[in-house]
Amino acid sequence: MSIKYEIQSIKNSKGTGKEQEFVRIFENPPQTDRQLESHIQDNCSITKGDVQSTLMTLRDSMINELSHGNRFHIPEIGYFSLAVNLDMPDDKPMEKVRGDYIRVRNIKFRPDAELLNEVKRNVRFERAKFSSKSSQYTEEELLAKIKEYLTANNCITRRDLQQNFGLRQSAALKCLKHFTEIGILKKEGARNSPVYFLNK
Repeated sequence: MSIKYEIQSIKNSKGTGKEQEFVRIFENPPQTDRQLESHIQDNCSITKGDVQSTLMTLRDSMINELSHGNRFHIPEIGYFSLAVNLDMPDDKPMEKVRGDYIRVRNIKFRPDAELLNEVKRNVRFERAKFSSKSSQYTEEELLAKIKEYLTANNCITRRDLQQNFGLRQSAALKCLKHFTEIGILKKEGARNSPVYFLNK
């Protein structure tokens, strides 16, 4: 199955005044524990219980090795290692750095070359027919669309803005808050599911 993607851009990238384009992929939810256990059981001789025990033992081994500052390698998959930060007061001199100023930030993963190459050979990309990015309107354009919508409907909601005008949730909420604050819309209904009317 192809991975869906869209092209987005960052305006004034790094203060250069130029627009930088980048690819955003739409990731599917990860498989569940049960799906993984079933997949392994169906493709080899071990049972789901064996899979659970193996994964828990692997987890314990990883915790032990990483906690001792070692890299952890899973054959034919890759290496796991620690990423750390220095969390020290600004006025402390560097020679006063203590171990308790160092924090684990994350766990890094570097895939084995063959794993990475296999993924590259198998992956397929397809441009999405939808976008996660809000449609762009001027304030006047958006207000005109809201008024037009309200001539045919009694009220408007955040969900209506998302579905009919192509806005993301954050943009829709910001828009409704703005038009309410300047007196064009009035807000009624429950706090967690308000509706909006033209303020006549």
